[in-house]
Amino acid sequence: MENGAKYQMNPFASSVMVGFVVALGGPVVAQALPDAAMSCAGPKVQGGFLICSLPADASTYTLVSSTGMKVEISGEHPALIPFGRNADLQVSLTVEGQPDIPPTRFTLEAGAWAIERIDGLPPSKVTPRTPEQQQKVAADWTKKQTAWSHRAPASWFADGFVEPVVASRTSGVYGSQRILNGTPRNPHLGLDFAAPTGTKIIAPATAKVVLAEPDMYFEGGLLVLDHGAGVMSVMLHLSRIDVRVGEQVEQGQTIGAVGMTGRATGPHLHWGIKVRDTYINPRLVLDFSN
Repeated sequence: MENGAKYQMNPFASSVMVGFVVALGGPVVAQALPDAAMSCAGPKVQGGFLICSLPADASTYTLVSSTGMKVEISGEHPALIPFGRNADLQVSLTVEGQPDIPPTRFTLEAGAWAIERIDGLPPSKVTPRTPEQQQKVAADWTKKQTAWSHRAPASWFADGFVEPVVASRTSGVYGSQRILNGTPRNPHLGLDFAAPTGTKIIAPATAKVVLAEPDMYFEGGLLVLDHGAGVMSVMLHLSRIDVRVGEQVEQGQTIGAVGMTGRATGPHLHWGIKVRDTYINPRLVLDFSN
């Protein structure tokens, strides 16, 4: 979908629909506006999301979640509301500046998280120790903050996602508690695809490349793709990167190759989906797309 193209509910139309009424029309002013339904679909579970859409001729509004997320929504561009791994189970959605529209409230299903133990990592890849290592981590952090701030003015995410590595096995799942070299660390917030080094990686959806770094300290070869409005694919441990920052890639296009660079004990692709500041479960996104 090109920037400015009208949003088609494809294939994300198939799921539970949650409807409520929003005021639509021209610019938001202190006058009566005609009513029309807004529909939302998606897995209502920790790590899940909702994609909310308006009629094609709707103006732009700000949709606010009780999770603290604010996102613009219009007839041209839907909004994706993410629910993190530890999101509150009670959620409400409101339309900013429209006090006559009652919030929509619902309850998320609690997630069930596995425990994954990973041993044999170099200690410095668990906790950087030398000044040089710490400086590298700090420099990488700055690069990632720049990427996270990008907002492609599109809604390619709404066209659905495909697996970025076709011939692979799942070696790590979203939400699991990671224990690295015997020490509990942050949860795993992505999906791991184990495959031989050099196995091609494809773009899971149309996107703008916002970061392409071959040698990050923890991530190794790192790609960040913006699928529109800050819905981003985060891809780690690549052995090769075939695209450049600023390039638009199409779903299915080869963008790199599987590796074991950075903090990895075997060749695999770690794929995370970060929606502004929140990581959601890529498996749920794939299941919902299909």
